[in-house]
Amino acid sequence: MALILIVFPLIAGKYHVRLLSVIMVSSIFGVSFYLLLGHTGLMSFGHAAYYGLGAYSTALCLVHFPGFHILSAIAIGSLSGLLAGLIIGLLILRLNRIFLALGTLAFSQMFWAIAWKWRGLTRGDDGMTGWSSKEIILPLLGNFSLSNITFIYYFILIIATITILACWYFTRTPIGNTLISIKSNSERAQFIGVNVNFAKFIVFAFSALVAGVAGSLHAVLEKVVSPTLFDMFKSFDVVLISVFGGYSTFVGPIVGSFFYVYLVEYLSSVTDKWELILGILFIFIVLYYPNGLSGMFKALLEQRGPLNKNG
Repeated sequence: MALILIVFPLIAGKYHVRLLSVIMVSSIFGVSFYLLLGHTGLMSFGHAAYYGLGAYSTALCLVHFPGFHILSAIAIGSLSGLLAGLIIGLLILRLNRIFLALGTLAFSQMFWAIAWKWRGLTRGDDGMTGWSSKEIILPLLGNFSLSNITFIYYFILIIATITILACWYFTRTPIGNTLISIKSNSERAQFIGVNVNFAKFIVFAFSALVAGVAGSLHAVLEKVVSPTLFDMFKSFDVVLISVFGGYSTFVGPIVGSFFYVYLVEYLSSVTDKWELILGILFIFIVLYYPNGLSGMFKALLEQRGPLNKNG
């Protein structure tokens, strides 16, 4: 897989290189959501808030400070997601189940309203653009343009690899194991001495940081940001990615991102009823494969195992 990702721009056209770049950004976003729902059991209907903040913060740096380095802009975008996660987490993490999910949705819609109404800063529904031809300097590598899709691909690939590996390592740490126990039975975890609220706060903030990274890369890839990055449909996109791929395993959101992005791209190019088809597939997977595509592949491999063993 690593070899395919490295040589992909050399064997594929620009369209597919850009599409795979979108998938990598979506994979980061999906993994950030997995940390909440799949690993900890916290549902968020407003996860787009951190994605949008990362994108807008990066865009604001690139538009209003032309000399700003792209890595610094991405760092500020990621930290803006972290800051929002810290503040929102302090306010709503004492809520449970649907009340927590609706609370996150309310904050996301608040950010959407700010991006829509504050035209002097965000340019409202016109969106922000103006950095597509920006030249950046990377030490020992030279100058690159953000209009070069091959450079953008490798740039996103490196950051996505580091981010996803960091998330995977996080799930293997003591705090990651604690979160699994909270998902299984938060009351029992609390009885044995686990500070449940603090553990939830840590993963909530870390998830927001990762979503901020994804939003920052979105701004670099798409060269435009708009209030739609905050709306509920963007939050539901990551829910669909998790359901399609399976939110019970770490690789589920990555598999779901490949499937969802390619499927939407293909269906929208052949029919204007693509949302209806997507909804039918969603219902089918929920009813017959609740563990998503990753769970389906795992079940198929387990079924073939005994057959291969017996010849």
